[in-house]
Amino acid sequence: MHPKAIDLNLYRVFDAIYTEHSLTRAGEILHVTQPAVSNALARLRQEFNDPLFVRSGSGMQPTPLAESMATEVRRALKLLDNTRVAAVDFDPATSTRRFRLRLSDLLEAILVPPLLKRLQDVAPSVSLETFQGSRRNLVKDLASGEADLGMDGLLHSDPQLQHSLLCRDSYACMVRPDHPMVGKPLGLEDYLALQHVMPSSRRRGIGHVDLALRRQGLQRTILLRSQHYLLTPHVVRSTDLALSAPVSLAALHGLHSMELPFEVPPLEIRMFWHKRADSDPALRWMRSQLESVSADVSLDQSSLAGRTS
Repeated sequence: MHPKAIDLNLYRVFDAIYTEHSLTRAGEILHVTQPAVSNALARLRQEFNDPLFVRSGSGMQPTPLAESMATEVRRALKLLDNTRVAAVDFDPATSTRRFRLRLSDLLEAILVPPLLKRLQDVAPSVSLETFQGSRRNLVKDLASGEADLGMDGLLHSDPQLQHSLLCRDSYACMVRPDHPMVGKPLGLEDYLALQHVMPSSRRRGIGHVDLALRRQGLQRTILLRSQHYLLTPHVVRSTDLALSAPVSLAALHGLHSMELPFEVPPLEIRMFWHKRADSDPALRWMRSQLESVSADVSLDQSSLAGRTS
């Protein structure tokens, strides 16, 4: 028998054994008996002419063939599950859907708390899974079903993806509330005299602020570059270092925000999804929730910006 003709449930058993490294635990998560799992594994071994999993001191370990199959099996199962969910009407009030959101730690801190508050009111059994990932894997994660939606500040032009503008965030210079610069006008010379913290999800490469400075033939002094946006406010609050970042960061951490003395284009965050999921009513609903929450947060940040120098 060609592997494509194998019962789908056998692939679910394969995935469960691969994840749990145990026939007993695989049966528990699939709600079947351990003998049923053993029988399914025997059928898989016969079809693929390979042991697939061998017993060891650390549990059932995959053979090289099983290891090579695992990613594609999981991707196929997730695509089938998503298709099944999309084929039925979506009722947020009764749905138990889990949405996988791929976003930065900054966006997670800004959007997830108000999103969860909203979900508790209108979709109490809907759950979220959030994670960060490499920018180069965005298309792969959305295509495989690892993520339902992805948020990024870079416009991806891959034909597999659909996207919409989620929010636009202006840049500002932030310092601790009792910093010597508070209450003074921030000129370009003052800005360049400061020492800076630079958050960037990338380990290398120039950021928005430094690109704007470079166009004027200028360069600032960066004492710390960190991949973690949410670390930098803690550094700023305990030092004289300055942070130039989206103003939403100041709103989260009570930093004093000052207008930059040079022009930096606002950061545009876009929401991405695979074109295959464009008609999924559940994902359409979740996109609308994120857009609404983002709009509310933006209004709050605008109010805050109006009260800072």
